Amino acid sequence: MKLEQQRELTPKEILDQAINDWNVDSFYVGYSGGKDSGIALDYTAKYFPNHFKGVIFADTGIGTQATIDFVKKYCKERKYSLNIVKPENVIRKKTSIPFSYKNLVMRYGFPSHSGHTMVMQQLKLFPIRQFIHQRIKAGEKPCIITGIRKKESARRSRNYYTPIDKDGKMVYVKPLFYKTNEWVYRYFVENDVKRSPVYETLHLSGDCLCGCFAKKGEAKLLQMFHPEVYDKIVKLENEFKKIKDHPYKAFATWGNSKNSIKDVKSQSTIESYFCSDCFLDRSVTNDDTKRFDDEMAEIEKKLTNY
Repeated sequence: MKLEQQRELTPKEILDQAINDWNVDSFYVGYSGGKDSGIALDYTAKYFPNHFKGVIFADTGIGTQATIDFVKKYCKERKYSLNIVKPENVIRKKTSIPFSYKNLVMRYGFPSHSGHTMVMQQLKLFPIRQFIHQRIKAGEKPCIITGIRKKESARRSRNYYTPIDKDGKMVYVKPLFYKTNEWVYRYFVENDVKRSPVYETLHLSGDCLCGCFAKKGEAKLLQMFHPEVYDKIVKLENEFKKIKDHPYKAFATWGNSKNSIKDVKSQSTIESYFCSDCFLDRSVTNDDTKRFDDEMAEIEKKLTNY
């Protein structure tokens, strides 16, 4: 049985605890280009510069180029060491086939929400784990800093119990764990934290568009604003349909809709261990974006009165 933390710790106390109680000496921030992971990154780099070793960004192979470009530019401007990991650099032991979004689709079809855990393992967890294991071999005692917050949603409140946990050799540290939305928005404004411009078009960071939780209208948004991803999905759908008697032929379309992604005329409605800004917790993405847009102006107004 997991026990709740007896007292709500500050970000500094959580990071100090990682150093003193978990024997961690290297902080790597898992960054998606989103708001919460951006704040965790800013805080860690500013207040723990001796332990902060850099950023980990998982290039899933099915994200927008705008997100990748933003992460590279943002890290360069702020002088953050950027480590880009890719699933195709991880080789499946039994088959010697690299993990990649394309290989995943060709083998199992386009993923649905029920396959989300497997997708995130292959596209994010495995390449990040490979990176962390390399750092351990190099003599470091690393951890992954994430932007996950317990109070972001009721689901997170039920599923996350402690600000630090471990999975095998992977130590996950969540410095914002107990922070409220008000604290997050204020920190975002006062410290000039930026987030991926893809939020303006897709309302999420855009680092992973695997389709597990795709909503009606997203295909149209991709076609309009991120045609490179749209074209990639169309190509994958066509390749998959050429495979005769595929055991997963029921999963032949992105987003697991009855229609191909190419059938976007009928789509008129426009509607996460590593971070809180991506598909890992899609149930809160839309609410988060609405809160962000609604509260930013109000917070900026308050700040001018100080």
